Amino acid sequence: MFLLLALLTELGRLQAHEGSEGIFLHVTVPRKIKSNDSEVSERKMIYIITIDGQPYTLHLRKQSFLPQNFLVYTYNETGSLHSESPYFMMHCHYQGYAAEFPNSFVTLSICSGLRGFLQFENISYGIEPVESSARFEHIIYQMKNNDPNVSILAVNYSHIWQKDQPYKVPLNSQIKNLSKLLPQYLEIYIIVEKALYDYMGSEMMAVTQKIVQVIGLVNTMFTQFKLTAILSSLELWSNENQISTSGDADDILQRFLAWKRDYLILRPHDIAYLLVYRKHPKYVGATFPGTVCNKSYDAGIAMYPDAIGLEGFSVIIAQLLGINVGLTYDDITQCFCLRATCIMSHEAVSASGRKIFSNCSMHDYRYFVSKSETKCLQKLSNLQPLHQNQPVCGNGILESNEECDCGNKNECQFKKCCDYNTCKLKGSVKCGSGPCCTSKCELSIAGTPCRKSIDPECDFTEYCNGTSSNCVPDTYALNGRLCKLGTAYCYNGRCQTTDNQCAKIFGKGAQGAPFACFKEVNSLHERSENCGFKNSQPLPCERKDVLCGKLACVQPHKNANKSDVQSTVYSYIQDHVCVSIATGSSMRSDGTDNAYVADGTMCGPEMYCVNKTCRKVHLMGYNCNATTKCKGKGICNNFGNCQCFPGHKPPDCKFQFGSPGGSIDDGNFQKSGDFYTEKGYNTHWNNWFILSFCIFLPFFIVFTTVIFKRNEIRKSCNRENAEYNRNSSIVSESDDVGH
Repeated sequence: MFLLLALLTELGRLQAHEGSEGIFLHVTVPRKIKSNDSEVSERKMIYIITIDGQPYTLHLRKQSFLPQNFLVYTYNETGSLHSESPYFMMHCHYQGYAAEFPNSFVTLSICSGLRGFLQFENISYGIEPVESSARFEHIIYQMKNNDPNVSILAVNYSHIWQKDQPYKVPLNSQIKNLSKLLPQYLEIYIIVEKALYDYMGSEMMAVTQKIVQVIGLVNTMFTQFKLTAILSSLELWSNENQISTSGDADDILQRFLAWKRDYLILRPHDIAYLLVYRKHPKYVGATFPGTVCNKSYDAGIAMYPDAIGLEGFSVIIAQLLGINVGLTYDDITQCFCLRATCIMSHEAVSASGRKIFSNCSMHDYRYFVSKSETKCLQKLSNLQPLHQNQPVCGNGILESNEECDCGNKNECQFKKCCDYNTCKLKGSVKCGSGPCCTSKCELSIAGTPCRKSIDPECDFTEYCNGTSSNCVPDTYALNGRLCKLGTAYCYNGRCQTTDNQCAKIFGKGAQGAPFACFKEVNSLHERSENCGFKNSQPLPCERKDVLCGKLACVQPHKNANKSDVQSTVYSYIQDHVCVSIATGSSMRSDGTDNAYVADGTMCGPEMYCVNKTCRKVHLMGYNCNATTKCKGKGICNNFGNCQCFPGHKPPDCKFQFGSPGGSIDDGNFQKSGDFYTEKGYNTHWNNWFILSFCIFLPFFIVFTTVIFKRNEIRKSCNRENAEYNRNSSIVSESDDVGH
């Protein structure tokens, strides 16, 4: 009965916008696929949901478009401006695809349930959590937009593009290749006027959630351009509008532009948008074409018609932003989109399913960024949307001011230990999350392994220290230590070789290619721009950097066609079949491209690769002499301390019988000098054994010596007796002869 009431509540909310949101289809309980690597699982996630009884596997990658200093501004009744920081939203957003439809788009927020869009070839679904559900139920509904039947843009003195303006191919021999562009970042400041604020729920967090959801979908669309729309801040006119929003979009645009020059000077943005609700607008948007970096015209108006939902509104904003970065509307006779709706087409606002930019839009964007007026988009160093310094309860990461963090309600495995809503411990338990917390809410015994070594030469096992529920920080060999018999260097805990990298990409048996292959891949004119970028322009590989550019591998002939990498490039050089992969087709979990040689790889005697250049190894910072510091009985770790061999005691690796070795950093050594075995037993017992051995050893030596001497004396006496008897016998025989 409770579930029925909850579903009726959700359906009622959807039907309140029946023409704009969707048709209820199904209830599903999403199932998250666990990953053993906590760092990877934060960046990538897999969920399984069902639609009409059919399971779908959603592969998701973190989507970052909220900066660390993201603020929501509101005005109170007296007109004073206030700001709040919704930190809980920072790490919630992901985009990806459904494995059953590889060309699909999935855009989700995963905090407090799954909320977002699934776009297949010609149909779109929405997903939202059922409020107060005890079983993590979600509703799936088909997205539906009634055709708003309104013009896209107004025609006015601002030279806004007309609806029927034909597409014209710009002539420019300097147009950049999109595959060689650096990522671009567009900061958007969004303002929601009073009518739209009320239409979206009249509550700050509800409206903020919807706007963030819209920008998330916009970013999914702009992935083709390597362009991220950063929502720099959000302003809500919750009490009254700061300017009049009457009239057409172009009239509002002129008023808004004048207002923002006076009031938004100190708030960072590349472009500002005012979002306005209008039940039946004549136009749904107005902006200036190609002026994203022009401070005199960096503004736009987006109208929200009653007949569309969040998906359709996302398309409107994507179209307007597209015009800001030089796009024009598609001419259906020249522009096409394979198995998808073209975003810059007039039907895209009301269309369901997958939406992409056309070949014409791609050409427009390449032309736009080839000009010098786009420098405002190249500023990632000043913007760090991936990080924030406030604790987020429910993300499974123990942060400041948290006693525990076991994940959300569905993920928490320590529910009797940790309150997943407040991240506080329950009662007097010792712990409530972490790899060193037991199922009985007790700290694991000191010396229990909590993070296994991933490389036998360059990484070390870490142990619980008995005082914390978290594993100690990762310890590994100091970067620059030789490994693999002196043919490679340790780098960030791995013996970094092209053999290992090739085997990981192309499978067992694949190895790093000979120099001739690297020279072929990185030195030919048409392939030479594989060694980084400068001022957004790709750089060719110098001869000294050839081994640090595009990765070249050789693989056994029997595996030549078994690689999972779809964009493999084959070359036949000096009796070798050299293989490489296209740039951007295989990304590592840290965001770097597998197509290139990994940092830390040896590229010559005392040389290593970093940022696609070959540098001298002393620049790696290996400044520890293990022979002196560790007495030759250990190696230096990433903390600059000795990682001692077994039988030697940290921190300086002195000989100690029974010592497991290790370091003062790996959790298996206490400041008091105690050690813990891997099974968790304190080696005080070893110390008692050693003490007892030392005490009784002298007695044992004396006793053994006495026994030995006694035996020697006994043997000596026996020899003397034997000699005496023999002599006596000879004398007797002589006497007999004399008689």
